[in-house]
Amino acid sequence: SRRVVYIMSLKLCYFNGRGLAETSRLLLAVAEQPYTDFRYPLEVIDWSIFKFKREQFDADKAEGKLKNSLDKLPYLEVDGQIIPQSKSIERFLARRFGFMGDSEVEAARIDAICEYVRDFKTEYQKTRALKGEEREAGMTKWFKETLPGKLQALDHIVGENFAVGGRTSVADVTLFAFITQFFDNVEGA
Repeated sequence: SRRVVYIMSLKLCYFNGRGLAETSRLLLAVAEQPYTDFRYPLEVIDWSIFKFKREQFDADKAEGKLKNSLDKLPYLEVDGQIIPQSKSIERFLARRFGFMGDSEVEAARIDAICEYVRDFKTEYQKTRALKGEEREAGMTKWFKETLPGKLQALDHIVGENFAVGGRTSVADVTLFAFITQFFDNVEGA
């Protein structure tokens, strides 16, 4: 059964968007855990070249306030201790709140599904970076052929009611966030 452990203080820090912190936010919501959701203001100037305005983040970085997260986001502060890196945060929360299955084998299978999704995201970003007509053709192919093929292949290892085992895991949350929130073209996904 899922073990519920209350942590005195949780603070998830990221920018004012879903991005790399969203799976962690969803895990905390499913676990019904209170936490501080700190979001640095981020203004997108030109997404295609990753040009942003992020004054508060840059100021905190310059002042050394982010040194324990290696000047990166997201990070999770747990009772004053900093855990950097989105996947490390997700795994920590999943273990802490019982979303890593009921055995080491289930945990490994759950982790594998999460890593497959990361591979899918990496491949999509390459397609997304294409320019002009090549991008348009690549995106059409991605949503009509590539993504359905990858999800069909993944379907062979995902369970019927839950991704792995007999209850919700981080793999279920990762798949949900991937399909419903990751893509610019949510309808296509």
